[in-house]
Amino acid sequence: MLESRGLLKNRPGDEMKEIRKKFLSVVLLGGLSMIMNSEIFAIQKSYVKEVTKVYTNMIPMDIPVNLETTTGQPKYLDYVYIKSVDAPLRVDASTTAKIIKKYPFNTKFQLLEKVISKAGTEWYKVRNEDGNIGFISYRLVTLREFRFNKMMEKIDYLENFVNREIGEGKEIVATNTYVPNPYNTNLKWERDKYGTTLDQNGVGIYKGERIFIPDRSLVAIESETKDKAFVKVASLKESPLEVDKKILTEYPKFDPNFRKVIVIDIKNQNQGAFEKKDGQWELISYAYNKTGMESQVGFDTPRGYFLVPMAKYEMGYRNEQGKNQGYAKYAIRFSGGGYIHGTPINFEEDINREFFMEQKNGILGTVPGTRKCIRNVEPHAEFLFNWVTGGKVNPRSNEQRPDENVLFIVF
Repeated sequence: MLESRGLLKNRPGDEMKEIRKKFLSVVLLGGLSMIMNSEIFAIQKSYVKEVTKVYTNMIPMDIPVNLETTTGQPKYLDYVYIKSVDAPLRVDASTTAKIIKKYPFNTKFQLLEKVISKAGTEWYKVRNEDGNIGFISYRLVTLREFRFNKMMEKIDYLENFVNREIGEGKEIVATNTYVPNPYNTNLKWERDKYGTTLDQNGVGIYKGERIFIPDRSLVAIESETKDKAFVKVASLKESPLEVDKKILTEYPKFDPNFRKVIVIDIKNQNQGAFEKKDGQWELISYAYNKTGMESQVGFDTPRGYFLVPMAKYEMGYRNEQGKNQGYAKYAIRFSGGGYIHGTPINFEEDINREFFMEQKNGILGTVPGTRKCIRNVEPHAEFLFNWVTGGKVNPRSNEQRPDENVLFIVF
């Protein structure tokens, strides 16, 4: 074969033998390499039976995007985080596959695929911080993703609600039932059928049933008597609810042409801010967050549609004994004592503030854990604060007013 291709013509004997030896070595090594690579490929694919979903880590093409900040912008849009103490990342979707590395609680991986192994178990194909690809069992992690289309659906629902109710000649206002209780005394833990507590909220009556309406909820007034109003709550199917007129407020005056909305996804612990420009809603920022969890002095973050009444440069908070504990910057109130705000810092942590902020920011986008509020990284909370106030602030006051209507949607 070599002679026929002219590779060995007119060569001395020893040189010809050496060339033949090297050529054969290359052929043999190349063949062996191909065999080994095919075997590795077979091993890597052998445990995966089916890919059930592919994740792109991209904002959907049908979502208009006009980002006004990248501060606090997440690295991953589709990801899993480790919920166990020590979790192995493997080269394939099997508990017998080689371990690439073990990772601690709260580690985040970019999500690539959801797969079913030949053993019938669910695995995630992920990329680690080094860019290496591996597989991890669904039992060891929790999936999180940004549902931008769902956020837009919620905005569409709100607009349709407003247009329908305004079109029928109804006035839209907000509920106003929050009374500050800094020492957390005599908290009202009564619940309705939806699990909403009475504390900080209002009472609506529907066919004799008590339903609790979260503070700052958007409602349409259907009819009124001297002391009562019958309202349609944007977040509830029961209608109308009978409420005391004193729990309704026209502050701030609702504008049906509202342009600013912050949408919170409790399940996925993330959010998006949207602004309407030239008749089109645009995504202007997105971030990981942490929402509320019921505790001795805390509540779940309420779901619903809320009208923002005010904001604060700094929001103080107390411990379980009612003593001043710390503060959070750039707080925007949306319901009851619930604010969206920057990273909270205890007073004793202030001496090493950056360290504690980094530690606390690392757990955003995982599990709930605040007392009701929605925690952001501080720079992103500052962006939202400036956006809500429109830069028109009173430097002599801690409390500020929105420059225009800002709506919160929590789902």
